[in-house]
Amino acid sequence: MNPAFAERFHALGIDTAAGFLELAGEVVSGHPDRHVVRVELPGFAAAFYLKRQHAVTWRERLRNWAAGFGRVSRCEREATVLKQLQASGLPGPRWVAVGADGRGRAFLLVEEVAGAPDLRAALGDSGLSPAARHVLADRLGRLVGRLHAEGWGTPDLTAKHLLVAPGGELTLIDWQSARRVPNLPQPERFAALAALHASVADDLASPRDRLRVLRAALDSGRVAPVARQIERLAAKARTRRSIRDQRQPIVTPAAQRLVWVAGEAVCAVPDVAAIWPRPAVAAPFYDSEPAVLRTVLRDGREGVLIRGRSVAPLGRLVARLRGRPWRSPGVTLGRVLFHLERYGVPAPRLFAFGQRLAGRATAEWFALHELPGDAVPGSVEPHTAEQLGRVLRLLHDAGCRPVGEPLAAYGVSARGVAVRDVTRVRLVRKVSRQARVHDLASLVASVPEWSRAAAEAGYLAGPRERMVARSPVRSLPVVAGS
Repeated sequence: MNPAFAERFHALGIDTAAGFLELAGEVVSGHPDRHVVRVELPGFAAAFYLKRQHAVTWRERLRNWAAGFGRVSRCEREATVLKQLQASGLPGPRWVAVGADGRGRAFLLVEEVAGAPDLRAALGDSGLSPAARHVLADRLGRLVGRLHAEGWGTPDLTAKHLLVAPGGELTLIDWQSARRVPNLPQPERFAALAALHASVADDLASPRDRLRVLRAALDSGRVAPVARQIERLAAKARTRRSIRDQRQPIVTPAAQRLVWVAGEAVCAVPDVAAIWPRPAVAAPFYDSEPAVLRTVLRDGREGVLIRGRSVAPLGRLVARLRGRPWRSPGVTLGRVLFHLERYGVPAPRLFAFGQRLAGRATAEWFALHELPGDAVPGSVEPHTAEQLGRVLRLLHDAGCRPVGEPLAAYGVSARGVAVRDVTRVRLVRKVSRQARVHDLASLVASVPEWSRAAAEAGYLAGPRERMVARSPVRSLPVVAGS
């Protein structure tokens, strides 16, 4: 534990690995094998972020050993880096505690950088003056240059990992993959600059400010040849899903949060977690036959409950060999709904999801979401067809594809067309041009002849005006009359 925090945490009775691992809070991000929880504790002005690993694999330990950190978890590796950054006077979050419970779980607790949005949000602030943007660009470039000069390399030097305090101070977070060498190779420096450049959407920073970052990072006024090389690297970086996601506009009105009500058995959005029945693991969510049915929450809201049972010996074995927790269909459905909300795709709001391992190869699971709209009518009018095209475009831009019958995934309500059946939506690594053409052609062919041009027009209009000129299916012929 960091000596600066030890006394106060001891006073709260939080001084063991189990105590830190069980800290309650709202889940702000997650992966199959780990997640991050925002924690508020009495007596502290700032909140904390608990990075909690469910499993530490031998591959992870071997990778960290090869990087010079010993056979440790990613949490322990990041804590080591944060200590070194602090000793060097470089900006990283303050570490509070790190450890493992001896049962394969590990954790790292860091202090929140209060009031500091990420670089995307800071640049998206319309009140940020041109002069302030110039200062921010210079400061960012100097920070990158100093990190590289001191031998630090990290694949996470991207917009979402850079926090901008109200005074303009920058903090880089997520150091679990960083390494330090005596002399950071030039290709690694250029790759980091390219990833940073690629992760900032085109409309968030001007070419002039991007060059300011580069000049400050390289401490040189002549950067034209390097700029061309970095632009080529950035073009490749933009094909990576992690970069594409950062370039997407995040339209969620408020920060998305989840609460573990009963471990992974019940994970709910905060307002639903507050009214979840006790005991939490009970019917109708568990101990019942697989079904899709309407249900009513304790506050009167109606929803759709999808519950099931899975027998997946091979899937469980593969997950175990890979050192990752197995993900049930219920958890996947929750992930898809959370993703759709994040990227502004109209869909039912996620209420809760969970899974419970019932045996060596069996599991029960569920997903609960708000009541969707009605099915798309058989006779689709042009205005509805246009909305269908727009929603399909939103799905594609969010990295999703509909599966099955072209209209089965959608519904219609007073708010317009939206995703109705989340089981017919898949998250994919990349939606290729061929996939876009195929999905749009299928949608257009499924509506009446008089509505087909409207469906294509809705897709080509897209959710953002800047996408129109470079639509990946702009040359697709209208299917009307075919």
